[in-house]
Amino acid sequence: MRTLLIVDDELLIADGLRDLLAQAFDGQLNVLCRYSAAAAMQAAAELPVDILLTDINMPNISGLELHRSMQALHPACLVIYLTGYSDFDYARTALDQHAFAYILKGEGDDVIISTVEQALQRLSETEKESAQTQKEQAEPEPGGGAGDEGFARIRFLQEYILDHLNEDLSLNRLAEFSHLHPVYLSRVFKEITGITAGDFINQARQEKAEGLLKGSRMTVLEISREMGFATDNYFCRWFRKRTGMSPEQYRRKNQ
Repeated sequence: MRTLLIVDDELLIADGLRDLLAQAFDGQLNVLCRYSAAAAMQAAAELPVDILLTDINMPNISGLELHRSMQALHPACLVIYLTGYSDFDYARTALDQHAFAYILKGEGDDVIISTVEQALQRLSETEKESAQTQKEQAEPEPGGGAGDEGFARIRFLQEYILDHLNEDLSLNRLAEFSHLHPVYLSRVFKEITGITAGDFINQARQEKAEGLLKGSRMTVLEISREMGFATDNYFCRWFRKRTGMSPEQYRRKNQ
């Protein structure tokens, strides 16, 4: 069952959306609800999220910042903005970040349900395209494997990732950069490297963060931005989960 995460700091709205969508998609969606972007990021670090339905204007961490963090954790997650702000700059930023949809709260329940249905359909279509894409793009070379071109593309992509750790490294962005279908890219990356693109990105960010903590005077906030995280709090939780220590503890231990 897929997971949909609702994020809105207005409790009545968030709870209402949860009840609406849990009923509309009973048996299809595991509908979760969080009342802040920080709580949403913590939930997303603990379980996969297929669809994010989020407000934009929230205290401390905006929905736009949450979107960027979600892309790092779950590159295939589809993001739907549900907001009371019909601001052009918000909409443009949402589109720049490859949001699936941008709808206003006043548009009604039917529009929300229809948009989630479309997101589910998009996810299913992406999975169905996988088999066809594998046939068209990944016919085994003599001796098997992805072939010399596949190796070259993935190696080049790894170099790109290492040089752009502070930028958007979502699966869709990497696919655009490498001119490959996201499903194909994901499969071939793991076939060639033995790990997923997301794991490679996390390992690279961890190694760079550890190096900066040991060998520089940069603050934790500065390092978190260098790693592409929306907030230093989120970076600290991510770092602790991977190393068992906070960044400050790691720095003290390695001085």
